[in-house]
Amino acid sequence: SKQFNNMRNNNNVVKNLLTLGALFAIVVDGSAGYVQKPISLCSSQEGMAAPEKNATMISEPHKYFPTQIKHIVDAADAISPDAIGLPDDQSYPVIDISPWLNPSMSSDKEREDVVNQVLEEATTVGSFNIIGHGIDDALFDRLYTAARGFFSMSLKRKIRFSSGDNLIGYVANRNESVAAIHKSGSRKEQKDLRETFSMSSPPNNDGNVRGPHEFHNAMAEYIEQLQSVEKAIKQIFTAALSAAKGIDLPATYLKDVEEDATGLLRASRYPSTPGFEDATKLLPHSDFGTITILASSEEGLEEIRDGRWYKVPMRKGELHVSVGEVYTMWSNGLFKNNIHRVGKEAKKDRISFPYFTSQGKRSSNVIDTDVGISPICSNGEEARFPRTSTVDHLRKYMGAFTGGKDDLWDD
Repeated sequence: SKQFNNMRNNNNVVKNLLTLGALFAIVVDGSAGYVQKPISLCSSQEGMAAPEKNATMISEPHKYFPTQIKHIVDAADAISPDAIGLPDDQSYPVIDISPWLNPSMSSDKEREDVVNQVLEEATTVGSFNIIGHGIDDALFDRLYTAARGFFSMSLKRKIRFSSGDNLIGYVANRNESVAAIHKSGSRKEQKDLRETFSMSSPPNNDGNVRGPHEFHNAMAEYIEQLQSVEKAIKQIFTAALSAAKGIDLPATYLKDVEEDATGLLRASRYPSTPGFEDATKLLPHSDFGTITILASSEEGLEEIRDGRWYKVPMRKGELHVSVGEVYTMWSNGLFKNNIHRVGKEAKKDRISFPYFTSQGKRSSNVIDTDVGISPICSNGEEARFPRTSTVDHLRKYMGAFTGGKDDLWDD
């Protein structure tokens, strides 16, 4: 089936790839450190130095991204505010990542093909679905069953599993607000139409709220199995970034740059809310961090492709990967932050499980200015973004849009 025209027109990145054979030997072995050419951190004299400011640098990304998203969303809404399905002659990108999860059972060519596919999607729309991730359908069945059981409990019982903030544990319907950053003119869209339960990785973190037994165990097992998926995806993105920039990165570079990071798994339910049937359930936005891995077999996720809104098909057994703003910055704009929403026509009581990777440790109130990395550049390329990490980027959002409150979604 044919892909979208804008993807095909963006093949200049893919066509100019370096020969990847040597790189894949490094990735599969996993033992190499910095090899041959050093990492090129834009406009840096030293590998860990912050990039020098220049005329093209976006000095305040936390203000740039909401403006960028608004312009793109306004243009898509001008075509049609409603999402459509894919035409019969077009297919949504589904990438089999099993060659990277089982490198001893795959060839360099197979792994190279995966990198080329991911690079094409990451540099155009910033999203794709994956198969071959190795997670059994039986675990997904337990996860969905346990989540439905939890969310079907009375509000009084669910509130017992709250942590007092919106980062961990239970959060009731209409208690978060993407509209705090990405504005809506509709009174009905000032609060997200969803309830959530969140668990950080690893599941035995002291800060986690332990949910009901079956729900906790299913969430914990899913987080554990996601670790190998996250590692493989970040190796693929590392190889894609190396190839596109013409430099050699350590095989696990994009996984290691935030070695103390913790992921966050969120079970989300979009309940039927009387009087809000015509409201967007979750406003258009892009995720703050590196990549998000989403599980959901139910309709509702929509994204901008080819300049307009499309429905994202989510079939059982597939996971959805989207690029966040930090990967956009670390790649110096090469990877595109994916713009998505949960639409008005989302399936009644839709449940989804986004896993936000590299969320960082939130236990310290001290802001370390020497965090993250500067953008990765090709030879002679100037930095468009300052040095940052996921936590640093999120904190800047908090400071700008919440007046310094502890939680981005506090009232």
